[in-house]
Amino acid sequence: MFGVIYLIGMSIGLGFFALTYLFSKTLKTWYRSLVVFIIGVLFLLGSIIIVGGFEGMGYGVISLGILSIAVLLLIFPTSLLWKKSIYTVVILAILSNVAFGYLNKLNYWVVKKSDYSYVNSVDSYIKKIQNEPSIQGYKIFTILEGNQGVVLSLGEKMFGNNIEVLDVEESGNTTHIKIRTFQNKSIEKNPVIVIGVERLQPEILITDTDGTVYNKAD
Repeated sequence: MFGVIYLIGMSIGLGFFALTYLFSKTLKTWYRSLVVFIIGVLFLLGSIIIVGGFEGMGYGVISLGILSIAVLLLIFPTSLLWKKSIYTVVILAILSNVAFGYLNKLNYWVVKKSDYSYVNSVDSYIKKIQNEPSIQGYKIFTILEGNQGVVLSLGEKMFGNNIEVLDVEESGNTTHIKIRTFQNKSIEKNPVIVIGVERLQPEILITDTDGTVYNKAD
């Protein structure tokens, strides 16, 4: 993830470097690189002072990409071939990452409640957690056509809530499921959702937008 953000930062740096030619075609390369370097420093300060926290990390990585471009162009200020090589490598790296992400995008879906009965093990577990509403967390089942199903229950303290799946992502050996819970007068004693996925990594992370992390149910 941070690798892609870093490449985006490098592309932004290259963009600002190219923009300097709109203002003047006679500027020396070291001056153009200095402009890019200053922009990178401003991005870094903004990530620390203005944004901060975890969200600021992304902007910080972007600033590192911008600063890297500035340094590279300062080291090799007179080589036109080197400049073209930097542009080519960065653009190809970004395109490769985008293509890889698209081809390996994880498919997921929310199983309709009316379809729970089609898988006996899932149906039985759903009935169990409604009879024992204290059960909180997730459990994995094999559902239709060999796909994996993640059954997530919020527990009785979340009575009246519904669950919305925001995204399912893969990072290394981790499948990260992002959800949002909200009050919707649900009549379930134990709010539950079944998320179908085509594959699961060994580690599973389920997080709510309110900061709650759901672990494997006992």
